[in-house]
Amino acid sequence: MPKHDADNGNNDAAVIPLRATRSSTRDTWRVVRIDTEPMTAQHYDQAVTALAALIEHWKDRRDTNDGTEKAA
Repeated sequence: MPKHDADNGNNDAAVIPLRATRSSTRDTWRVVRIDTEPMTAQHYDQAVTALAALIEHWKDRRDTNDGTEKAA
């Protein structure tokens, strides 16, 4: 795991700019660029914790649906 010590103090979320394109059959989106910023160790830990909680929620929902609904 890379260590990121630099913190720019900016707590804004990263923005992924999208450009709309038209298709003859449906609307599509193309990612123009992805802006990234180094994560601090604390940000990384928070992201991993949030992802683990989302996965656990998804697993619980999937296990209790009895196959009647699609899990996200």
